[in-house]
Amino acid sequence: MDLLLERHQSVIRQLRKGEPSKDVKELFNEIVLFLNHTIHNETDGLHILSVICYEMARFTTLNFFNDPEIINHKFFLILNKTFQMLFTKLTFVSLTKQDEQCIDGISLLIRNLCLYKNKISTNFYIDNNEKLNPDNKEIFKLLSYEKIFFTELFIKKFVRLIENDIVINNYESYHIKYKIIDRLLHIFIKLNDIDKRLILDSIVKCLESKIYTNLYKTINLSQHILNPQQSFFMYTCPKFIRLCSYKQQDDISNTLSKSIIKYHDDIFEKYSSSVSESEVTLNQSIAWYVELLNHIALTPTTREFFIRKFDAGRTVIDQVINILKEKSLIKSVSENIELFHPDVALMSYSITVLYNLTFEKKIFYDLKDKKVIDICKPLYKARDKTIQFAARTLAAILNKEDIDKINNPSIIARSYLYLIKNTIDDVTLTYHGIKLDGVLTNLEAIVQNDDVKEEIVNDDDGIPLLARCAYEENLDIETIQIPALRIIDAVSFVNDSAVKQIKENDDLMDHVKDLSNNNDKYQRAIAKRILWKVEKEVEFMSKQEKQKKQNQIKIKKIFDEKQAVYQYVRGDHHFNLTDHKTSEKFDLMISYYPDDKEICLKIYNRLIASDFYRILFDKDNLHCSNPRIMAEAIEKSSIILMCFSSKYRNSYACRLEAEYAKKRERPIIPVKIDHQYDPTGWLEKIIDNKKYIDFTKYEFNIMFAQLIDEINEVNERINKK
Repeated sequence: MDLLLERHQSVIRQLRKGEPSKDVKELFNEIVLFLNHTIHNETDGLHILSVICYEMARFTTLNFFNDPEIINHKFFLILNKTFQMLFTKLTFVSLTKQDEQCIDGISLLIRNLCLYKNKISTNFYIDNNEKLNPDNKEIFKLLSYEKIFFTELFIKKFVRLIENDIVINNYESYHIKYKIIDRLLHIFIKLNDIDKRLILDSIVKCLESKIYTNLYKTINLSQHILNPQQSFFMYTCPKFIRLCSYKQQDDISNTLSKSIIKYHDDIFEKYSSSVSESEVTLNQSIAWYVELLNHIALTPTTREFFIRKFDAGRTVIDQVINILKEKSLIKSVSENIELFHPDVALMSYSITVLYNLTFEKKIFYDLKDKKVIDICKPLYKARDKTIQFAARTLAAILNKEDIDKINNPSIIARSYLYLIKNTIDDVTLTYHGIKLDGVLTNLEAIVQNDDVKEEIVNDDDGIPLLARCAYEENLDIETIQIPALRIIDAVSFVNDSAVKQIKENDDLMDHVKDLSNNNDKYQRAIAKRILWKVEKEVEFMSKQEKQKKQNQIKIKKIFDEKQAVYQYVRGDHHFNLTDHKTSEKFDLMISYYPDDKEICLKIYNRLIASDFYRILFDKDNLHCSNPRIMAEAIEKSSIILMCFSSKYRNSYACRLEAEYAKKRERPIIPVKIDHQYDPTGWLEKIIDNKKYIDFTKYEFNIMFAQLIDEINEVNERINKK
C-alpha cells in the first residue's frame, strides 16, 4: 500500500506542476490491481480510495478526466460500487470513521467530476450520421460521470433516505448524513440529465417538517457559518425548489404555502428580537426564507396566504415591511452591493416579494394603505440593481394615477431592460425572484411615461429585447408575447428612431405581419397599429396630399341657439363600414374610448338632433381595429371632438387617432368626460393649453351649450382661412 501511495504522490506532483501525465491510466490500473488483492482487507482499500479521491478532487481543471478511456476505466466502476455500498450503509447503519472519510472523499470527487468534467463522449463519425450508419446498427455508448454514478436506482435510494430518515429523525447537526445529502443535492441542482421530479416531493417534505421550522427557533446567534444540518434544510432544500421545480411550480408552491407561510411568525420570532445589524448568520438564514416566500408568491393562487393573520395576528407582509424599515439594513444596502452579503440579500428578497405580491388586487390596496411608497424611497439609494428596480417600480405601481410624474424614469427603464436581459435566456424565466412575465406586466404600466419610452428607444438593447419577448416561440403568448407587443406599440410613438429600429428588426416585422392576419382580433389590432406607424402612415398621408386639391370643408350653417335643439331629424349619420368608402364629408368627428361610449353617445345624439351638423361617430369601434379606417375618417372631418378620460390617455389606439388629427392639422375641441382625470403626458401636449369643455363640472345642458359655442367659434376661424 505504501508503494502505491508513493506512486500516487509522484503522479500528483506532476499534475500540480501542470505537467501532462501519461501515467494516470497506469496509476488507475495499479489501484485496481491493489484493490483486487486487498478484497479481504476492506480498511486498506477504503483508505487508498479516500486518499486518492481527496487528492484527485483538487484537479478538476485538468483534461485527463475527459479521456473516454479514463471515464470508462474499471477504477470508476469500483469507485461507484464502493460509493453505492457506503451510501446503503449510511441509510441503515452507523458508519465507521474510515467509512465516513471514504464516502466523504468519494462524494467530493464525484461532485467535481460531474460539475466540471462531465463531458459526454460520443463517436462523431457514426453517431447521428445516416450515411455512415444507415441502419443505426452500432449504437455508441455515451459516457459521462453523471451516467456512471447517478442512475435512477441511486436517485430512488437518495429519496428513500430523505423520506424515511432525514425528515423524521433529528440527528446531531454535524452528522455525516447531512454533509453527504447536502453535497449530493447541490450536484443534482446543477446536472441536466437527472430526473428532478423524482426528488421534488421528498424536498417538499423537508420544508414541511418540524425540523425546518425548529432550526430557525434554535439558531445560535453567535455562530458565523451554518452547520451541515442547517445548510441542508435552510439553504439547499429551498434552492432546489426554486431552481428545479419550474415545471411543477404552481403545484409545489400551493403545497408549500400552507406550511411555510403558516409558521412564518415562528421563523421570524428570533429575528424580531435580535439586533439585525450584527447577526450575519441569522440575516442570511432569514434571507433564504424570504427568498422561498418570494418563489411561492410567483404563483397567483398562493398570494392570499400572505395577508392572512395567524396566531400572532401579523401577516407575512407586516413582517417583511418591518425588515424594510430597519435603519441599519437601509444603511447597509447603500454601502454594499454583493448579493451574497446577508443584508443585501435580505433587503433584496424582501422588497422583491412585495413587488411580486402587487399583482394581487387586495394586497395592492393593502400596500397602498400601509404607505409602502414611503418605505420604498430610502431604498432608491441602494447599490444593488434588484433592490433599486423593485423599490422604484413598486413605488411607481402603487402610484399609477400619477405615472407621468414618477421619479427617475430613465433609471427605472434601464432597470426593466436589465431584468429582461437576465430573465429571457434563463430556463425558469426568473432572475433573483423576479419573473419575466411580471416584468413585462409592470413595464406595460410604466411605459405610459414618455421618458420611459424614450429611454427604451435610446438603449441599444431596448427594442431588440422587447422584440425577442414578442416573437420567440418558446415564450407564453398571453403573459409574455402580447404584453411585449403592446409595449412595442407604445414605444413606436416616441420618434423616427423608434420606428426605424422596429422596421429594421426583420424577425419582429415578420411576426407583426403574420399577426396582422391573425384570427385573434385583439392581436390583429395591435399588429395593424404597429404596421401603420412603421410603414403605412407616411404612405397614406402622401396620397392624401396629392388628392388634396379641394376647398376647405365648411359647416352647412351656423347653429342658432334660439331654435329648438331637441328636434329629431331622421337619418343617423354615424360612421360605418360603407361611410369610409364614400366621398361624404363631415363637420365633426367624435374621438372617444369605447368604455366611455355612454356619455359620448349622449353628446352625439344631441348634436344630430339639431340638424346643423354632419357627425361622424364610430359606433362599432372600427378605429381601434383598423388605423386606415381611422385615418380616412379624420380626412373626411373638419373638426375633432376629443372626448378624453384616463382610459383615453392610456389607449394607444386613441393616441394614434389624436396624433394623426394633429398631424393633419384638424382643429381639436377637447371634451372632458372623466371627473377624476386632467390631461397629462402626450395628451396634455395634444391639447396644448386649449380650453376644454368639462362635462363633469356642470349640468349636461349647460356644458352642451358651451360646446355649441366652441364649435361655432372654431368654425368661424376655419371659414376665415
